[in-house]
Parts: sequence; structure tokens; C-alpha cells
Amino acid sequence: MLTTQNRAKLKSIATNLKDLVFIGKDGLTDNVIDQINDNLFAHELIKIKVQRSVSDEIKSLALEIEEKCEAEVVSIIGNKILVYKYTDKPKFNHLI
Repeated sequence: MLTTQNRAKLKSIATNLKDLVFIGKDGLTDNVIDQINDNLFAHELIKIKVQRSVSDEIKSLALEIEEKCEAEVVSIIGNKILVYKYTDKPKFNHLI
């Protein structure tokens, strides 16, 4: 569970991040989930961009990502979702 201070720190780090995962018109497919998990393992914090062609609401997508990836949504701003998950990657410089 992220504290308010942790969320603030992660949001400040995220200002310099590029979108790593894109959710297109097919929505949250197994391939997208795999891509999210791989990027979370490598980086701990990622930005996901939801294309305008997606019919699902962004909040429901964020909840689904939390459940399927066992991660935490830090924030939702516009069409972008910021997601964090602690990584077990060896010799990784953890964000929080």
C-alpha cells in the first residue's frame, strides 16, 4: 500500500517518463498484460497510454490492471495511467 508521500515521490519521478505501454482499441488483452508485467519488472514505475479508440472507461481499465498485474495505480491523469509494482530484480535501485 502506497502512502501519500510515496505517491507524491512517484508522481514527481513520472514527469520524466515516456509512455511504455499503449492500450489500443482491442482493450486489455493478454499480450498487453504481459507487456505491463515485463515493464514493471524492469522499471517498477511505468506510464500507460490509453488510446482514444478504447471504449472502456479508464478507471475500470486501471482497476483491471491492478488486479491482473498485482500492482498499484499511482494516478490517472487524462488518458494516462501511472502504475507501480515493487520488483524483485537483483541489484535494482528501488524507487521507494
